[in-house]
Amino acid sequence: MLTLGWVLTIVGIVLTPAPVPIPLVGVLPLAAGLALLINYSRTMRRLIQRVRHRARWLSYMLEHMAHRAPKKIGQILHRSRPHAIVRKERIMTRPQGELEQLESKR
Repeated sequence: MLTLGWVLTIVGIVLTPAPVPIPLVGVLPLAAGLALLINYSRTMRRLIQRVRHRARWLSYMLEHMAHRAPKKIGQILHRSRPHAIVRKERIMTRPQGELEQLESKR
């Protein structure tokens, strides 16, 4: 499945800017390839999470689309939410004393 995902992603990247009679014909294989990679590759999922974290407008558009999309597509988009990155940033920016208090409570 990973090989198919990478092939579809590369075909989509090549075809998207190509001057073919159907505009943006490469978006469909690109989206399908990324969906496969998000499902089966932790590295690609984390990369998509970082992209969504940096481009908030893209993340909001995908979340809006996930509510209207079929259930399986919504689940795939849910797996690439950038919440883990936001949570890690929040933990890393805590004052040093607060982190020690949390560790002592455990």
